[in-house]
Amino acid sequence: MRLRYKPWAKELVAEHTNIALNEDNLENLPPFQSLELGCGCGGFLIEKAINNPKVQYLGVEINYTAYAIAIKKLVALETMPTNIRFINADANKLFEKIKEGTIEEIYLNFNDPWPKKKHHKRRLTYPTRLQVYYDLLKIGGKVLYKSDNDVYFEDSKKYFVEFGKFNLNISENYVKLDDGDVMSEYEQKFREKGKSIHRIVGIKEK
Repeated sequence: MRLRYKPWAKELVAEHTNIALNEDNLENLPPFQSLELGCGCGGFLIEKAINNPKVQYLGVEINYTAYAIAIKKLVALETMPTNIRFINADANKLFEKIKEGTIEEIYLNFNDPWPKKKHHKRRLTYPTRLQVYYDLLKIGGKVLYKSDNDVYFEDSKKYFVEFGKFNLNISENYVKLDDGDVMSEYEQKFREKGKSIHRIVGIKEK
């Protein structure tokens, strides 16, 4: 879904540089343990931050409008959590700045399925990406993937299995949320339409 340009976005972001980060901040990132890639408009990560005040969260979003909407949602809260930030940056550049073995959770929620075969390497579950996540995660850390797209899910299962380093928990139809899990805006929409939600949890055990 293409988001329309928001005339208020740049001014809002400029007013909240403590939580609205960009590539200029890559050399001096605040501490965080949980990371969402392609966080969209921020609903999932904001709820996680509210529910887990002792965990530091970072949401990465390359689309500037979606990133600005996430900031707007956060600052509109009556009591704004202090354990969350969003960054408008290329995730690959961010990965280069994260120390290996320091991340507890990496969330991949309803990311672009890149359906054309020539674009499959861009998928966030592609094996080369899984290696990056594996290196960044602590022992016991998790990568958590959700999608409504059947083809993308089936391909992602193959990627995880072929990669072979994660202990896997695969749900073809993820009906009941695990304790501590929350729904993104997309997940709420798809569940209301009766679509099956697919989920893969990969745990780094060594």
